[in-house]
This record gives sequence, structure tokens and C-alpha cells, in this order.
Amino acid sequence: MTVRTGQCVTVYAEVLSRHGDGVGWFDDGPVRYEVHAPDLVPGEVARIRVEHVARNRRRLFGEVVERLESAPGRRIPPCPNHPTCTGCPLMGVDLPTQREAKATTLRRIHGLEVTRIDGDDREWGYRRSSKRVVGGTPGAIVLGSFRRGSHQVADMTGCLVDHPDIARAADEIAAVACDLGIEPYDEAEERGDLRYVWLRTDGQGEVIVTLVTGTPHSKAAQMLPGRLTVPTGIAWALALGPGNNMRGVGLRPLWGRQHLDIPETGQSVGAMGFLQPNPAVASMAQRAVTGMPSGGAVRGRLAFDLYAGSGATTRLLAKRFDRVEACEADPEHAAVLGVAPRRAEDMLAEALERGVRPQLVVANPPRAGLGPAVCDLLLALGAPRVHLMSCDPRSLARDLERLEDGYRCIAVRAFDTLPQTPHVELVAWLVARRPEATGRVEAG
Repeated sequence: MTVRTGQCVTVYAEVLSRHGDGVGWFDDGPVRYEVHAPDLVPGEVARIRVEHVARNRRRLFGEVVERLESAPGRRIPPCPNHPTCTGCPLMGVDLPTQREAKATTLRRIHGLEVTRIDGDDREWGYRRSSKRVVGGTPGAIVLGSFRRGSHQVADMTGCLVDHPDIARAADEIAAVACDLGIEPYDEAEERGDLRYVWLRTDGQGEVIVTLVTGTPHSKAAQMLPGRLTVPTGIAWALALGPGNNMRGVGLRPLWGRQHLDIPETGQSVGAMGFLQPNPAVASMAQRAVTGMPSGGAVRGRLAFDLYAGSGATTRLLAKRFDRVEACEADPEHAAVLGVAPRRAEDMLAEALERGVRPQLVVANPPRAGLGPAVCDLLLALGAPRVHLMSCDPRSLARDLERLEDGYRCIAVRAFDTLPQTPHVELVAWLVARRPEATGRVEAG
């Protein structure tokens, strides 16, 4: 028998997907199906109505029609935009249940035994960096996000996870744009004006907004700055033609401040510079990756900071090491660091040529992870300690496997940077397997 759309199956959810769906398995005779459904967490049992059967006929996607066993932390989602807005897939359970589900998934799917999931108690109003897709019509503009799997814009008015200053700024932009009759960009017709809006705040009243428009002759760029009262700075970029380059190109200041000082990390972030959405919890992860699992401090003569960004971990390392060499490929961030842009593999290859070996290598690579080339160079370099920070458990698991011949992973910890979502930041501490490769460690 083949499972078809419209059919109902009963599933025990075991893990979360990367999108935040509950995932379980349904056995139909000799055939085993992987079943995905939103608003379902590990440990729950539900009847799922199948809405889509994957081409390989072994993966089903559906929705919960009856919950037979609920998680103890299940609740009514408090956001009026849920579930039309799909940005907070775990909102239907409380924070402890979310974290338990994340830990279960890390262990069962990725083989990562996290010692704990750290975070703070704020599950609302924590997000200090956000972006909006512009939809609707002139006079009825909507600032929201694409619904998962579509280009339909879901309204995010009054978003609960955004910092209140960001929510106020976004709501004001929508209201003023409606008053001015600004035309939202239409992807299908490839015409229009206001396309995306980026918002960042220092959490202390300063908000920088970047307007991304689909035309250089933008009424939004000309008229919005004079009418907005919440932002303390406004910038403008262009995203012309098809595609989804949400950042745009040709960034230029329009009015006010163009940099934010982030107190938690010591960063200075520009209008389109990278800002962790949750700097408070991200700074916990940054302190952890530059220290030891116990909280002790690693000290020595030389540390490498790969993928250093704008220098949050570099500054922490500089307090404990005689010298820190930072590496960053992005020109804007490299300029903040005061170094020339350089790829991690180039820096490591040069260190090998010079015969330089640091006591510690800290690396916070992009979502794709270190990759084979960088892992091979780290193995050749043979630093006593390698500490990794990762935003993707799949790439971290791959990198740990690649480094296994030369390093032993002594601990992995998760940080709940984005409550209501399946996302975590991960820190892994590795020590060299060679007994002579040791570094000086002091208790914190």
C-alpha cells in the first residue's frame, strides 16, 4: 500500500527538522516513511494528515489534525501572526520544552552530546537584528517575511521576538509608507519601489534602518527619511531585477548615524554589518569559545582567530594572549580589525610555511563550516587546542569527524540564541591527541 495525500497517519515525533517541524516515522508494512509536521515536538504523538508526498515516496509532509499525547510545556502561541508567519515554529511550547527538543535533536540526528543548553530567560523582544520583506499594495503596505516554501509575505506587525525598538521602527515605516502611497516591489512584475527593510538596534534606543529598493528613482528613499521618527540613522541600497539579493548593492547613507556600538560584544556595526540577532546570548558563546568548558582561561603567547568578523572574539583573546592574529575575508570587517582581507586557508598555509604554531586556534566559520581544506591545514599545523563555534550542527559534525585523527572533542555546548526557532549556536572544545601538545590553562 502507498501512502497518499489526504491520508492520516499516526506518528511519534522523535526529533526536529532544521525548519522546526516535528519528525517521526510511520511504518506501512515493509515501507518506512519519514513524516514531517509543523507544531510538533519530540515526545508528542499526533495524527497527521498528509499534504505532500516527496518524489522518493519515503518522506511525507503534513499537518497535525489531532494531538494524542502532548508535551508538558505545550501552550497557545501568544503571537497573533502565528502560524501565518512561519518564523517562530516552536512557539507552541514553552522555553524548557524547546531546549529539550533541541538537545534531543542534536544528540539523535547529529551525534552531538551537548553538556547543556545555555541562554537567558528572555524569549520575547530579544532580537536586535531583523529584516522585512515588503508586500501589499500602495496604501496597504505590509512589512513581513516570506512564508516558508513560498514568496507570500506574512505580516509581522507587532512581532514579539523583535526588540521593541525594532518592532516600533518597522511598524512606523509601514504606516508612513502607506500614508505616502509608496509602491511595494512586485516580484512577478519586476517593478515597484520599496523591496526590503533591514533594522538593527543597540538595545539602548538607537536604531539604524536600511531601505532596499527596486528602483534608483525611489520615492521611499527620497521621502521616508524626512517622516520617520524612530530610526536614528537611515541608509539605502539597490536590489534591481529578479532574484532575492536582500542586501542590495551600492549602500549609501541617507541620514543620521551609520554605526551602532553593541555593548555586549564591543562591536561597532554598520548599517549592513553583521550583528548577531541576540547579542546577549551570542556574547556568552563568544566568551565560552575563547575559554575552557569549565570556565577556565587559556593563556599563552599566540592565538589565531579565524573568521574573526568584526573582532568580538579577537578582543577577548587579546586579554589572555601576548599576541593574537586575526583572519577575516570580508573587506568591511577586516577594515574594522585593522588587517588585510584574508581567507582562513591562506593564513594557515602561511603559518605552516613560517613554522609558526599557536597555542590556541579559535574558529567561527560560516554555516558551511570549516570544510576539508581548512581541516587538513589545522591537522598539519597541530595547535594544542582548537575551539570551534558553529551555527549549523551538520557542518560542525562533519568538521569534528574530519579533525578526529588529530583531535579529541572534550565537550560541546549549545547556546539558545534564537528562542522559538530550532536554531542554536554551538561551541566545541578540541585538544590535540599528541601528549606533548599542551597549553597553559588557568582557572577562570
